[in-house]
Amino acid sequence: MSRLEQGFLSAGAVGLVVCGLGVSLDAKAMLSAWLPAILFALSLPLGALTILMVHGLTGGRWGDAVRQPLRIMIAMLPFALVLLLPVLMRLDLIFPWAGADPAMLAEQVREKLAYLNVPFFLLRFAFCAAVWLVLAWTMLTTEDPAKRGSGKKYALGLILHALSVSVFAIDWMLSLEPEFTSTIYALCEAAAEVVGAFALAILVLAARRAVEVMPGGEEDVALSEDLANMLLGFVLTWIYLAFMQWLVVWGGDLPDEIRWYGVRSTGGWLYLLWLLIAVHVAAFAGLLSRRLKRSHRGLVWLAAVALAGHFIDVFWRVRPPLFADGLLALWHDAAAWMGLGGLWLTLFLFLLRRPDRIVWWKREVAHG
Repeated sequence: MSRLEQGFLSAGAVGLVVCGLGVSLDAKAMLSAWLPAILFALSLPLGALTILMVHGLTGGRWGDAVRQPLRIMIAMLPFALVLLLPVLMRLDLIFPWAGADPAMLAEQVREKLAYLNVPFFLLRFAFCAAVWLVLAWTMLTTEDPAKRGSGKKYALGLILHALSVSVFAIDWMLSLEPEFTSTIYALCEAAAEVVGAFALAILVLAARRAVEVMPGGEEDVALSEDLANMLLGFVLTWIYLAFMQWLVVWGGDLPDEIRWYGVRSTGGWLYLLWLLIAVHVAAFAGLLSRRLKRSHRGLVWLAAVALAGHFIDVFWRVRPPLFADGLLALWHDAAAWMGLGGLWLTLFLFLLRRPDRIVWWKREVAHG
């Protein structure tokens, strides 16, 4: 292991020790901080799956360039799924409908208990995890994603992936506040995952190669421009879907739906909301500049801003309803992000340095 990997591993180990202390002191508070961290870590391989399957259908030089970092993100999927187990073991501490007396729940929540119950929740999660693992295995063992005749495979994979992401987003995010209903929330989550995964892939690629001097898909167009233009499309999709959800809620003017935004626009969450808006406006404005897109530093800056926007978005959407102890509770978040982030970065950098270990099971079969 490199010194950088050792540093991240040490930070992750310390963070996990603090997380263990947090669980012993207040399991609910610690798991409430753990959930947004692991959802962010899981969103990256899920977004990478979407991008690679889309590229398998469409082709293009942009996808060939970022294929390796996307494959590494996909290889992180089992790691992220395993780290959801602490929450799965104590769903009653996180979700208000899990283990609660139905008589104490609001009427609109009681009407959803045929869907929102622990056995059915676990069954749906097992289905989503199985779909993702099969898709990950398929994408990691496919040598040529643009192979002729593979379009049906990617089309079917995208359909199953879209269904799984929709179910997962409703179960693990939307049901944190079961009174709130949004038919577009799953699309917002899927768009956000793609933004985060593609931005990280650009950062990894730009850290290793001078993409601004590599040829793009058209004459007099640099590869960095192609990548930035794709990122612009993904960011615009996320902005449009997020705005449409807000517009529908505002137009409906229903108390249960307005409350979802009210919780996230009071106190310190309001400042975080303004920061989220500012970051995405900056990313959108910067991605319109051809000078920035043709500059190495400019491309890195644009990708970093987009990734930061995804990070803030996940935290802003998931954490507020679980946050009830004031600023002192932030140490739970610091421990969760430090522990999970340290381990995730250690494994990610290891696979980046040793890409032959991505499909280790295939190598074992060959040796066997």
